[in-house]
Amino acid sequence: MAKKAKYRKNAIIKPSINGILGIIGFSTRIPIKRFVTLEEMQGNVFIWPYVGLLIGVIGAIIAYIVYDLLSLPLILSAAIVYSFLIWFTGFNHIDGVMDLGDGLMVHGDHQKRLNVMRDSMVGTGGIATFFIVAIITIAALSSVPINEIIQTVILMELCAKIGMITTMEFGSTDDTGIAKDIKKGIDYKVLSINIIIAFIIAYLLLGEIGVISLLATVIFALYLAMVAEKNFGCVTGDMLGASNEIGRAVALIFVVLNMSIAIL
Repeated sequence: MAKKAKYRKNAIIKPSINGILGIIGFSTRIPIKRFVTLEEMQGNVFIWPYVGLLIGVIGAIIAYIVYDLLSLPLILSAAIVYSFLIWFTGFNHIDGVMDLGDGLMVHGDHQKRLNVMRDSMVGTGGIATFFIVAIITIAALSSVPINEIIQTVILMELCAKIGMITTMEFGSTDDTGIAKDIKKGIDYKVLSINIIIAFIIAYLLLGEIGVISLLATVIFALYLAMVAEKNFGCVTGDMLGASNEIGRAVALIFVVLNMSIAIL
């Protein structure tokens, strides 16, 4: 079985233009025409939530176009916004969702599940898991009031990235993927500071609803780390991608739930 490793030393933080551009290029389709090393990206992991904000702002512009300018039906608008976001992020995280679904479907030890997760083939479990995440995301996004849609799109992308780095920090990694190197760019202190800043931003966006939604995302990310430990013995890069996509859906569910309660 792949050796697991926990990194409890201080995070490697080396802010650099190259590293920041590397994180942006890895997370989006924005063309970054320069060579970036893994070490440079590693030293700039702390900015990932703010790259999420960038993605959210761009997604909010698309939402404004389809919801307000074109006045398309809500379900169609939600589908377009979600489709744009998974395209704009290069389908990287969708691959993680499907690989996670395939891995969880397998009966066997950690190594057998990991082998299936890393297999290039996509099985029924992967397709079904993506369908579940996608349909919940679209349904929840279409349920958000139009006057709150811009703030919600920005919030859900911030939550997605906070969920991802939370799972990253609380899960152990194996020695076969890049996750073990990326993980060295974060520790409890960096995560805590990012979460505190994220709570402030979430409050500015949607008040208490934003704070509750972010909290729910963090809690679910911790749960996902536990699921990874139990079923795979570690948190892989695929699990981080899955955490991003599922974190977005969880944030949306709690936004809609809290708004529904507020209306009653």
